[in-house]
Amino acid sequence: MTKSAEKSKSKKNVSKPVKKTASKKVSKQIKETLLIAEPTVVVEPEVTKEALQSTIEKLTFQLEQTNMQLDQFAHITSHELQEPLRKIIIFSKILQQNEKKLKPQEVKKYLEKINTSSVRLRKLIEEMLNFATVTNYEKLLVKTDLNEILKCTLFDFELLIEEKKAQVISHKLPEIEAVPFQMGQLFYDIIHNSLKFSKSNVAPVIEIASRKLTKKEIKSHTNLDDKICYYEITFRDNGIGFNQKYAEQIFTMFQRLSGGGEYPGTGIGLAICKKVVNNYHGEIFAEGLEEDGAVIHVLLPVEQPKKLPDDVQTILKTWV
Repeated sequence: MTKSAEKSKSKKNVSKPVKKTASKKVSKQIKETLLIAEPTVVVEPEVTKEALQSTIEKLTFQLEQTNMQLDQFAHITSHELQEPLRKIIIFSKILQQNEKKLKPQEVKKYLEKINTSSVRLRKLIEEMLNFATVTNYEKLLVKTDLNEILKCTLFDFELLIEEKKAQVISHKLPEIEAVPFQMGQLFYDIIHNSLKFSKSNVAPVIEIASRKLTKKEIKSHTNLDDKICYYEITFRDNGIGFNQKYAEQIFTMFQRLSGGGEYPGTGIGLAICKKVVNNYHGEIFAEGLEEDGAVIHVLLPVEQPKKLPDDVQTILKTWV
C-alpha cells in the first residue's frame, strides 16, 4: 500500500468518531434547551366548601364590626360628647353672668370643673379616634377597672344628676378584659336610660352592683362559654319601668316603648349596648314592671375567648 493510500485510510477512520461526538453534543444541547423552556406547573391547593364558608363567616363578622363602629360614632357624637361639652358651656356662662358676685373660691371651683370637663372631652375624642383606626377591637383589649368606668360616667352626668336630684348607689365592680372606650359607652347608655325614664314626681334612685356567676348559672345561658369566668353587672332603677312582654323590643334599633313627647329619643342607646355586649361574648337582658322600675342585667366574661385574626389579609391566608 502506497503512503498516499495509507493517509487516505487514516483520515477516513478519524472522521467517523468526530462526527458522532458532535452529534451527541447537539442532541444534549437541544434537550437542555427544551427542559429550560418547559413551563413550571404549580398545583394550586383546592379551596374546600368548608374553608370558604369559614372565611365568609369571618369576613361577615368584620363587616358587622365596621357597621357597629359607624353606629357607635354617630351615637357618641350626638350623646356622650355632649355631656362634658354641656358642662363646659354651663359653667362658663355662670362665670360670665356672675363675674362680680362670685367669691374667689367659687370662681376657682367652676374653673376646675371646666378644666376637668375639657380633659374628659379630649379623652373621649382620643379614644374614639384610636378605636376608629383599629380594624379589630381586640388590639385595644386591656384589663379594665369597671369602677373607674363608672366614676367617669357619673362625672359626665353630674349636672343631670343634680337637676333630677338623683341618688346613685354603687357597689364594688370587677376588672375585666375589655376596651375601656366601649365599656364607657355601655355604662353611659344604661345609666342615661335610667335617668331619662324616671318618674316626674319621684327622685331617681339607681343602684349598680355585680356578682360572680356560678358554673351552673353560666351553663343555663346557651350563648356563654362555661370554660370562662363571668360577672353579672346589674343596673336597677325606680323609674317608669315597662311591660315584661317588651323586654326584647327595648334592645332593638329605633324601637321605643314610650310615646315620644315626654321621653324623646330614637331608642338607639340600648340597641348599641346589646351589640357591644354580644361583641364581648356576653349577654344583656332586662326585667321590668310598669311604674315600678327596671333592672338591666349585663353578663360579661373576665377574659375574652379565642380571638379571630386581626385583619382581612390574615383571614384570607387561612385558605388562599
